[in-house]
Amino acid sequence: MKKGLNSYQLKLIALCFMILDHLYSNLNWPMHEYLNWPFWPQWIPVITRFVSPLFLYLMIDGFYHTRSRQKFLTRLFTAALIMQAGNIVLNYVFHNVDHYTGKYTFRSLISGNNIFLTLAVLFAFVWCLENMKQRKKVIPSVVLAFLTGAFSLILEGGVYLLPVTLVVWFFHERRALQCVGIGVWSSLLLAKALLSYFTGSMGTSLYTDLCFDNEWAMFVVIFFILLYNGERGKNTKFTKYVFYVIYPIHLWILEIVRNLIIP
Repeated sequence: MKKGLNSYQLKLIALCFMILDHLYSNLNWPMHEYLNWPFWPQWIPVITRFVSPLFLYLMIDGFYHTRSRQKFLTRLFTAALIMQAGNIVLNYVFHNVDHYTGKYTFRSLISGNNIFLTLAVLFAFVWCLENMKQRKKVIPSVVLAFLTGAFSLILEGGVYLLPVTLVVWFFHERRALQCVGIGVWSSLLLAKALLSYFTGSMGTSLYTDLCFDNEWAMFVVIFFILLYNGERGKNTKFTKYVFYVIYPIHLWILEIVRNLIIP
């Protein structure tokens, strides 16, 4: 066994921080507003910002090691469809309507987290890039790469994850350069957050602004990438599907709890 952390161990760490992040984003405000609980620390979303980039990194690494890319992609899209169906049901049950019209709209019904869809689209994007690199089905791959890349920008986290995808794919098997690329992207996001604060602050502190505009903190993923030993770790049905199950279930539970708290 190599030193460091394998893919399964990294996913478990990411899973714990993901749940913490969703607890904060779903329950922090309603518990304070309606139950008089104190606000949770503002830094929580900062320390959890590495989660999506880490899952993305491991997905791209898995792209090169999976026995069937088609099955991998099908699994992601199936999980995305199930997640979306659950979101629609909850939005309908809890009467999530348009604030201006008071009626259900397509946008109000489909709202909710669905990182599965973002990852599925970015997986397809990487597949197109790899085909172009190997000169396979070049024209269809160029078209699909453009479409999937553009589509990812309107999905959860896509604006921030698309550049990470390009860096991780382009510097595949050159981990140091992957880390440098992610570090540069994080620095640009930090510069954007600082510029936004100094040019348009609404009276909040720099600390509060950086905790809110926190995508710059994805640089923390670099430390986990460097700890990754390249091994898969435990490989059972449970370890393969546990993340596909926990992600939707915990979000649906949190959505139900949040709506029960808010009158």
